[in-house]
Amino acid sequence: MATSVIEICNNALLDLGEDAIMSLGDNSKAAGLCNHRWPAVRDAVLRAHPWNCAMAQAELAAGTAAPLWKWEYKYVLPTDFLRVIRVVGADGTEVLEWEIQSGIILCDEEPPLFISYVRRETDPKKYDALLAETLSARMAATLAYPLSGSTALAQSCWKTYQEKLTEARGVDAREGVPESVVPATWLGAKIGRPA
Repeated sequence: MATSVIEICNNALLDLGEDAIMSLGDNSKAAGLCNHRWPAVRDAVLRAHPWNCAMAQAELAAGTAAPLWKWEYKYVLPTDFLRVIRVVGADGTEVLEWEIQSGIILCDEEPPLFISYVRRETDPKKYDALLAETLSARMAATLAYPLSGSTALAQSCWKTYQEKLTEARGVDAREGVPESVVPATWLGAKIGRPA
């Protein structure tokens, strides 16, 4: 299991046939790219699935001013928020109608509002081995073209990332009771259903 950002980045670089780096501040193209791309890659992979290691809950208080239109209440999301998984009202029932705008949840539910969400987990020591491998694969896919100039290598790395993401999601999802997902519309209920 990777225990540092450097280890995750070095696994990506080694997969690309590049030399390992000592730190993100090294004076090399690879280190500069890793330093620049790591935060976005980390957040994208964490947002792609409700990883157990990145799940959190929060109680949100309503803002002092009501939204301008459509909704009755607004609630500011936590600063480490990446993705809402579930919204629940004060009575414990799931809130099905809500939207997010600029770091705020808008809905008609009276306060307080409770959310289950994916947070920005910045400590790689909390990532399980499959998530760390998935992050390395996404880094490799992101760095492949800038470091090699090869579109074929970049496409191959992207395919590898998607395979690792599928495997990691599957294992992670079996380590707890999955959240129920309620389709927002009748059309949403039909998506993915075999013909």
